[in-house]
Amino acid sequence: MGIKVWLAQMWKSKGLCMRILFCWALGTSFTIFDETVNYDQRFRMRGAQETSKSIVLVYFNQEDWTAWHGQTNNWLRSIGEPSTITDNYFWRSTTWDVLLGHILAQNPKAVGVTFFFSDQLPKPDESLRALSDPRVIWAGQLDSEGRPALPLMHNSGDHNVALVDLHEDADRIVRHFSPSLASPLNMGLKLAELVVGPEPHTSEPKFINFRGPREIFPLISAVDIMQGHVPPGFFSGKLVLIGSNSLQSHQFQTPLGQMSRMDMMAQIADNVIGKRWITRLSTGLSSVYLLAVLLLAAYILLTYPQAVAFVFLLWLGLGTTALSLWVFDSFYFWTPAISPLLLILMTYVVFLAYQLSLKENQTWRLEQEKSLLSELDQLRNNFVSLISHDLKTPIAKIQAICDRLLAGNLEMEVKDGLLSLRKESVELHRYIQSILQISRLESSRDQVSREATDLNELVEKVVQQLSPLSQDKRQTLQLKLEPMFSIEVDSVMIQEVILNLIENAIKYTPNDGTILVQTQEVDEKAVFSVKDTGCGIPPDDQRRIFEKFFRGQAQQGQIKGTGLGLFLVKYFIELHGGEVFLESAVGKGTRVGFTLPLQG
Repeated sequence: MGIKVWLAQMWKSKGLCMRILFCWALGTSFTIFDETVNYDQRFRMRGAQETSKSIVLVYFNQEDWTAWHGQTNNWLRSIGEPSTITDNYFWRSTTWDVLLGHILAQNPKAVGVTFFFSDQLPKPDESLRALSDPRVIWAGQLDSEGRPALPLMHNSGDHNVALVDLHEDADRIVRHFSPSLASPLNMGLKLAELVVGPEPHTSEPKFINFRGPREIFPLISAVDIMQGHVPPGFFSGKLVLIGSNSLQSHQFQTPLGQMSRMDMMAQIADNVIGKRWITRLSTGLSSVYLLAVLLLAAYILLTYPQAVAFVFLLWLGLGTTALSLWVFDSFYFWTPAISPLLLILMTYVVFLAYQLSLKENQTWRLEQEKSLLSELDQLRNNFVSLISHDLKTPIAKIQAICDRLLAGNLEMEVKDGLLSLRKESVELHRYIQSILQISRLESSRDQVSREATDLNELVEKVVQQLSPLSQDKRQTLQLKLEPMFSIEVDSVMIQEVILNLIENAIKYTPNDGTILVQTQEVDEKAVFSVKDTGCGIPPDDQRRIFEKFFRGQAQQGQIKGTGLGLFLVKYFIELHGGEVFLESAVGKGTRVGFTLPLQG
């Protein structure tokens, strides 16, 4: 049974579900706009990051080398070395022995030389022991056929050799390196393993998590080292990389600009030591993540007003972007950044159109309901008016017959019956008049026809009309009318209001009671009030006393009435721009009346 209910609800919401699925499919396709191949933009946005403290760079440039040695080595020409500066230009065994001797004296973890010195160079003297120190790793390269080309100083087993080759992508930018399963290893990887221990090797290319632009690691000149200008313990326990920051063959283009070969090896070593390899969120998890963002965006759009929802969606977009950048910077975990923004924008557009279509449909339905209710209301009013109008004729005949019979000589019992019948017919006629007035009001056929009217004159006319009723109950009906100028009102409506108020006072005031009818001018307003000594109105009833068809609980069944009199009083007075008021206390009587502006 629960499944059927769930299916029924889903079918009712099929339009919403289809839009969610559409946005989800489109959002998943947006991942093509994210950095699925590289992370260049991420590196540029985050700036320099923390690096390993165990890496130091030492540089040689052409000017320093030439100044140190005076001129180009003559033996380079003897072996047919081209005039273009290559790594071999920087080879002089005695110089390297001095440099490495100074560095090794401070007991570094290892020294990586990123210059590739070919085995065509003259063999150094065996007395230069720093050159053959096992802590020194010499650069090797792959030849044109992909085989390792060993350097001049390689030892047996090639344990002191590491490759420095880097592969460019199609756009000539270096973004990753491919670890070799066989020896020799990549120099950055080989040096890092001396710090963290052997790593599981794989041939799968690894993206380099660039920690910042070139020379982000501590840097010192080789000339300064050979001249003794190096702080004590500067290389102690460190990985030292030696290379050139000016030799063209050592320069590579990266997402953060140009970097030297030793910089690249340092970046790789730092990635291994700090375990900073980039992990990518799988396609399936990316789809789930985008679905969660989509559902949250849809909930916001369906829950909050459009302006509030727009602000919340901006926050959601900024939040997903900040989250993606923070996770990447802190945990080196890639999550989509552009896709959620495009998804939120698409969701906003799609669901805005959905809400507009819902509102349009709702408006159309409301118009249909309004038209139908208007027709029903018109039919009801016509029916009530027709019935009420048709009842007036038989009632008038009943009253005429009663009047004619009462004019003759009748027995007292018959006369009392006719008088009672006559009284009830008058009461019924009043009910019908009230119903006809309500019908006219609801049909908006009543309009205010203003004319100069003496309010006191209307009061006197009504009091004269109702005096017999008060006399039958032996009530004292007092008038306290202040002289006042004529006011612009509809005399028929205001007379009806006065009649209802005074008649109610007579009805609800017991025998021998007192009724005070008063008019006065207060603050540019004409004030009419009727005060009685009746039973009063409870507080709960006072709040609803001017509602249509409302009658107090205490009076229902005791005094006849339709509950329309005070409703008409309030309606007619408000049509004139006036106000009604009521003051009552149970057992102390009631004061009710209205105010009208003197200037209509």
